[in-house]
Amino acid sequence: MTWRTNIGERVIEGHEALLRREAIATMKELFDEELEEDVDPWSFGVPLFDSLEPLVKLALLAEVGWALLRPTKECPALSAVNESVIGAIFSHIEQSIEFEIDCHDDAEIDPSSWRQLTLNVLKEIGEDEDLHSANCLDSEEWDISLEVLRERILWDEDFNDADIYMDLPAEHGKAVKEFMTIDQDYFRAVPPNPRESDLPTIQRLLTDLIDG
Repeated sequence: MTWRTNIGERVIEGHEALLRREAIATMKELFDEELEEDVDPWSFGVPLFDSLEPLVKLALLAEVGWALLRPTKECPALSAVNESVIGAIFSHIEQSIEFEIDCHDDAEIDPSSWRQLTLNVLKEIGEDEDLHSANCLDSEEWDISLEVLRERILWDEDFNDADIYMDLPAEHGKAVKEFMTIDQDYFRAVPPNPRESDLPTIQRLLTDLIDG
C-alpha cells in the first residue's frame, strides 16, 4: 500500500503513473524557474498550495509523489497540505490540456501530448465507452474525463476550504468538521520547512520519481 485513495489503498501504476510523472516533471520545471529567476509564481487555483514558497512546493511534490508512485509500509495520513499537492497536480494537467487546445492545429496528435496521455489512462481503467478522441477540442469533455481520474485518488476537495475552517472559532470549527466528517487534524498538518541545503536531495528524489 502507499496512498489511501477513494478506491482503496494502492500504488499508482501503468499509464496513470506516466501521466503523474509528466505532471511532476513539468511542475518541477516551474518551481525550479521560480527559485532561479525573479518570476511570478504559477497559480494552480489551489489556494493552500499556491501560497507556499517554491522550495516548499518542491519538497511536498517529492514527498507526496513518492507516496503515490512508490510502495511504502504505511499510507501517509491524509491532510489538507498533502491533498492540496494532488489537487495542484490535477489542476496542472487540466491547464496543460487547455493550453494544447488553444494551440491546436490539424497535425496528427502527438503520442506524448497531455490529451493522449490522459486518454491512455481512461482506456487502461476501462472508461472507454463513448470516449472522445485525443483530437477532441472541447475543454468541457476533458474536464469530465479528468474528474473521473481525480475521483480515483481524492475523496473530495476540502483542502480548498482551509481558510474557511481555520477562521472558525475552535468549538464551532470542531462541530462543523464533525458534521462534514472531516478529521479534526486534517487542517492542522503543516508543510515541511526545507533549507536551501536540502535542495539537492529534493531534486534527486524528484528526478528518481520522474525517471520511474
